[in-house]
Amino acid sequence: MGQLMRRRKPAARRPQQRSVATRERLVEAALAVFASHGFEGATTREIASRAGVALAALPYHFTTKEALWKAAADRIFGLLAEHFETYQRETDGADPRSRLPVLLREFVLFASERPELHRFMLQEGTDGGERLAWLVDTHVRPLYRAAVALIEEGQAHGSIVEGRAEQVFYALIGAASLPYAMAPEHQLLTRARPDSKRRVEDHVRFLLRLFQVDT
Repeated sequence: MGQLMRRRKPAARRPQQRSVATRERLVEAALAVFASHGFEGATTREIASRAGVALAALPYHFTTKEALWKAAADRIFGLLAEHFETYQRETDGADPRSRLPVLLREFVLFASERPELHRFMLQEGTDGGERLAWLVDTHVRPLYRAAVALIEEGQAHGSIVEGRAEQVFYALIGAASLPYAMAPEHQLLTRARPDSKRRVEDHVRFLLRLFQVDT
């Protein structure tokens, strides 16, 4: 009897596992759709279709469109945080001259792999309102404060270009992210994929020179 019960446990977990997998597909689909169309332009029908989920089943996982949007925001910023764990491990205790090049390279790598982050922020950052306020307070402001502190520390050591920290911050974000957020245009203009490994590494080297980041 004990062996029979042990064999049944995986079967009992399957519905829950399917539910988790369905939720994951919905969040990934929502991230792509919100990044492309913004909150107002996105439809739950398109998100459900992209995820391969019946529209009638969506409220089981997310009761409102805004809840799905917040889950998409949590997903992309959570992935960013996971990515930067590598940076933290490699630069723990190092001085700014060592940390800044690693930070810049890690951000460019993430931007090239997940262009949805910049597209998502462009959609929300130009509209204002309660969603943007939530996004800034929950995810963006802590990152901004950490980046500004690192920029100012680097400037004090002469290892990054001079300028107001917020100027350097937005210049870095734009320069690091835009080629990937606008990859289709980039490819039409240059006949080259900006996210190829060789071009990503070349872009990192260019940004290090542009912002006078010591390596």
